[in-house]
Amino acid sequence: MKAIILGASFGRSLFPLPRDIPHALIKFDDKTVLDHLVGKLDRFPVINEIIVVSDHKFFPNFREWRRASVYQKPLRLIHNGSDEPGNHSGGLRDLEFALRSSSGTAESFLVFCGDGYFDFPLGFFLLPCLGHPDYTFIGLFETGEKSAAPQCAVAEMDAHGKIVRFEEKYADLASSNVNVGVYYIPARARLLLREYLIEARRQRPERIGDFMTWLVGRESVYGVVLDGVWFNAGFRSIHESVIKQVSCAN
Repeated sequence: MKAIILGASFGRSLFPLPRDIPHALIKFDDKTVLDHLVGKLDRFPVINEIIVVSDHKFFPNFREWRRASVYQKPLRLIHNGSDEPGNHSGGLRDLEFALRSSSGTAESFLVFCGDGYFDFPLGFFLLPCLGHPDYTFIGLFETGEKSAAPQCAVAEMDAHGKIVRFEEKYADLASSNVNVGVYYIPARARLLLREYLIEARRQRPERIGDFMTWLVGRESVYGVVLDGVWFNAGFRSIHESVIKQVSCAN
């Protein structure tokens, strides 16, 4: 199994924080968001490689981070060629690019949005994925209130954890389970991603969540509700309050 971290970001939503670093390299508790995540992945024997996708503009920042880091897993950096926000084709294309760079393998993939911080045990998400390796899984967080829904993708599940509806930034779903940007994608779903991109090519699809919405209508996709601290570093409205929360927790 390979892990893909989607780290391409221009940091535009973090004002008044510095804009000259990508979200994944912002520091919390003296470690970057990327180090928090890679440190978790480095502990699992089932993961044989970690792939980090950057944009071209910040690729030197990621290379500098790589030179200063010490991890056991093979760690591969690739960039999507984008130098400006308007040229970035989005997380879904970055995912497709990363999967293409690993063509020829029949492996499954863990996928992480690189601007997300969480402290839940990664094994809690991995366990159902390894037990049911042919299904797609999405990591979810129970916000306790639907007011957070407009900022996030929201999932509705049945009694067995199967996602029956998944919508990006949709305020009217009767659920407060939001997408945390953590996915398990089985090997067969790579072919479905290609099918989706061909089907949606005129719409220039950019978001992984849109692919998941499409996939929920065709396949069995399950949610795993995770417990702990989670936030997206790109949400300007909650950024300062979450930093205080994390600081107090540590």
